[in-house]
Amino acid sequence: MEEETTIATETLAELYLKGENIEEAYKIYRQLLKQDPSSIRFKEKVRELELRLRKSRGVSSGGGKSPIKSKRDIERAIGELKDWLNRIRQARKRSW
Repeated sequence: MEEETTIATETLAELYLKGENIEEAYKIYRQLLKQDPSSIRFKEKVRELELRLRKSRGVSSGGGKSPIKSKRDIERAIGELKDWLNRIRQARKRSW
């Protein structure tokens, strides 16, 4: 069994995006996020690409219903909410 090896870089992901290869860009950003789980930029990019992939596949968001379907989705959503809460707290500290 031959294993495909790709060096995950943000530049490579952006090149995939420029070529409209959203699926490959998504895979690269997922790898980058695994390497740096605290990266807000990578989290946002993964979320953005997930939405684009759903849209391109004709999967709707359910008319306002939650797209959460698994424990992993729930954990991801909680992580995203915690990140947003931290951003709000940091912004408040700076503005005081």
